[in-house]
Amino acid sequence: MTHLDRDTLALVALAELELSAAEREHLAACPGCSGELDALRRTVLIGRSAGSVDLVTPADAVWGRIHSALGLSDAVAAPPRLAGLDLAGSALAGSEPARLEAARADQNPAAPDPAVPDPAAPAPADRAPVTYLRRRQRTWVPVAAAACAVGLVGGVAAGAWWQSTSAPAPETVIAQAQLDALPGWTARGSALVEESDDGRREVVVDLADDAGADGLREVWLLTADATGLVSVGLLDGSSGRFSIPAGVDLAEFPVVDVSAELADGNPAHSGDSIVRGTLNTL
Repeated sequence: MTHLDRDTLALVALAELELSAAEREHLAACPGCSGELDALRRTVLIGRSAGSVDLVTPADAVWGRIHSALGLSDAVAAPPRLAGLDLAGSALAGSEPARLEAARADQNPAAPDPAVPDPAAPAPADRAPVTYLRRRQRTWVPVAAAACAVGLVGGVAAGAWWQSTSAPAPETVIAQAQLDALPGWTARGSALVEESDDGRREVVVDLADDAGADGLREVWLLTADATGLVSVGLLDGSSGRFSIPAGVDLAEFPVVDVSAELADGNPAHSGDSIVRGTLNTL
């Protein structure tokens, strides 16, 4: 099987896509793909932990460069103001470009458009009358913004409908563990493994509030002697649910470990474990 592409790994890191059994098997056996996924998950976690972002209104010169690059007309030379745009398009008449076009028409109402001959003028005797179509006024920025906004609203609505109508597959708890603090930590928690009817397995981790909420935390499955390990994802908050790769045998990797990690891009275990516990099969 070829390597997983970056777009697929990015969707997995965002929890927007679930891999097939063959893809999970490849991910478990491929250090390159698993390392790439770990790096993307770290990026997602860092982005989500950054808090709110203040949006800054761009300078008028920014629109000037866009205007020049696209070769737009003087009617849309002024920076657009789209804050009051109606998603249904009813506010387009009040947008900046439309107001400019209307103002220009009011200032010179009698000036004919040289590109649109007067339909009332008599046609030459040797020619049949011709009906001309008036050129449509270009409102590039408002229409594009309206289309993007409507698409965004439609996407959100579709996502909400899908989540409300899709039911998760029944799951059975097949193993559980108590997570105890390692030296230097006072945390505690629990872990359990759930298996769905189609064979997918997930480890569910719940930690107490004192389990190192600051910084990155990563969930691992270890061998009993801690000489082998598999990362299953980054823990965001006090609890999380992580897919177990299809090729991982819990009899060989029975230990659940949560480590404190640095945001240094290194996918290896930091060596600083917060809690750890051994799964007991039910």
